[in-house]
Amino acid sequence: MATPSFSFGVLKPDCVQRGLVEQAFTLIAERGLKVVLRKKVILSMVDAAFLYRRLTENDFFPYLVDFMTSAEVVLFVVQSQNDNAIHELNSVTGHTDPALAKPKTLRSMGKNVRHNISHSSSDEATAREDYLYFFSKKELRTVGLAKF
Repeated sequence: MATPSFSFGVLKPDCVQRGLVEQAFTLIAERGLKVVLRKKVILSMVDAAFLYRRLTENDFFPYLVDFMTSAEVVLFVVQSQNDNAIHELNSVTGHTDPALAKPKTLRSMGKNVRHNISHSSSDEATAREDYLYFFSKKELRTVGLAKF
């Protein structure tokens, strides 16, 4: 029996504002991923900077932080019944550029590279850092993610 694995994602302000949240979660579920935690929040500048900490040197970083703090986002954790939740969520998230994203991916619903509706963690270490930052120990314990 495979060990469940987890990944972290965000539905960005453009997704929430355009009313695409449930459609996005339906696409995720169709790929066999189970959303085990989710919450709607407005990110602080510190939160957004943490989320995109690996992009601080890019010229678009200030715009990205401003955009991500402009309205509500939905933070979520998915579970896969195999050991590849990171790959599975990244696959359903799709290419950064909606024009290049495959059909039935989240970003295929985006308008452009800056408004591509979703974010997902790139690797297991980043996903763990992300969900530990954005969800409480109590929330994580309810889904068997944190053994504190």
